Amino acid sequence: MRILITLLFILESISGVEQCQCSNFTQPQYCTSFQGCYWNGKNCYQPNCTEITQQSKCIAPLCAWYLEKCHDGQQCNFYTDKQICNQIFGCVANDGYCLPYEDCNFQTQDKCNGITPTGIQCFWNSQTQSCLKFQTCNRLSLDNNDCNSIPYCIQKKKQCESFSTLKCSDMESQYDCSRMASYECSWQNNQCESVACSTYTTPSSCSVNSCTWNGSTCLYCPVSIMYTYFLG
Repeated sequence: MRILITLLFILESISGVEQCQCSNFTQPQYCTSFQGCYWNGKNCYQPNCTEITQQSKCIAPLCAWYLEKCHDGQQCNFYTDKQICNQIFGCVANDGYCLPYEDCNFQTQDKCNGITPTGIQCFWNSQTQSCLKFQTCNRLSLDNNDCNSIPYCIQKKKQCESFSTLKCSDMESQYDCSRMASYECSWQNNQCESVACSTYTTPSSCSVNSCTWNGSTCLYCPVSIMYTYFLG
């Protein structure tokens, strides 16, 4: 299950970065703690949606939780019950049909944050109290603080930019550097520096930024941070 990696919002934020795979983890305790990886007694692997037994790991839009089970794929027209349809993120019951939202017309924050079945990224702007559709960072408004509402966008001078286009050294404050943690950035000596995860050789030292210990080495795993963000 390639959790959300192929979607536009993710590609915008981590373009060109090699991601961790479940197969990188060689011990069960590290395997099961990373994203939706499962241990089969011998290897760490990515399960099919139907193998997932916990609702918190049944992540839309590739998987959908319905009638206490996790199903492959989330197609709104799969659901025939109006109440169930309206509970599925990105779906709305209309005239007897369950249809996908084509825009981010959600009225509350708990309904807004996430990615619809059609791949539209929605985010909640707390200043305007509205749900907006994410396209690219440089198309976000600066006036309403839309830019900084997206975890992987940042206001630089008079433009909203994607972190993927910036370097650690472009961050001028410790706070901005911490927002770049998923790009192996670390605040040291009063400046933001790039520190490769592979330089850490113990589990305790590997627990910084987007570094993850796989049982033998320290890996760069930024996808785990994004996974946490979508669950939140």
